[in-house]
Amino acid sequence: MGHKKKVVQAEKAGRKKVSSVENPDRFLSRHPVWGFHMHDASHPRWSIENYPFYEVIMKKLISFEGLTWAEIQAASGGRRNGTNHHFEPVAILSREAQKRILELKLDIDEVFSLRLSATERLYGIVDDGVFYILWYDPIHEITPVSIK
Repeated sequence: MGHKKKVVQAEKAGRKKVSSVENPDRFLSRHPVWGFHMHDASHPRWSIENYPFYEVIMKKLISFEGLTWAEIQAASGGRRNGTNHHFEPVAILSREAQKRILELKLDIDEVFSLRLSATERLYGIVDDGVFYILWYDPIHEITPVSIK
């Protein structure tokens, strides 16, 4: 004679309790952390490897480390009096940038733009406070600006 196993269900279906709800904006209170493994090393103009990294890019990144993401996003100025650092929808990027995102198989709707100077931008993906650098754009061609 075989014994029948009794299956005990730990929780009743449909009655799970959520222990915590993740806040997508929780990164705003954090200081930035830099990630480099996603950078587009093979792009002929936008790869960070094509520029003197310390002199051009690293000094700027160091200057952001004393700020939180909320402070970075609140920084304003420039000719258009908008925010200096902000998310940009992929749909408004240059065709070349949109094509490159597809080639890199990135499943993203937006990139973050860090303004380094009047024309210089650093583009990347922000995930839980980490800025994963994609491109360095010294002449502001990834998000072209039309001057009225």
